[in-house]
Amino acid sequence: MQQHRFTGTDKVRRSFTWAVVVSVPTVILLLFLVFVQNLAGAWVGLAILAALWLLALWRFTGVGTRGLPPRH
Repeated sequence: MQQHRFTGTDKVRRSFTWAVVVSVPTVILLLFLVFVQNLAGAWVGLAILAALWLLALWRFTGVGTRGLPPRH
């Protein structure tokens, strides 16, 4: 097994692409529930999604698309 199999540049790009592809429709659905259906509980979903993105951005600050540093 290659050492950088899970932390290489292509894995970081694929992970962020997947996260964006999943997040955009989720945000649209939650905004629809809040503003059209007047479902105030959907704000919780928006807050959770925002918190997850903040954690991901914090984790990858300074990494960019170069990949994660190698683990020893």
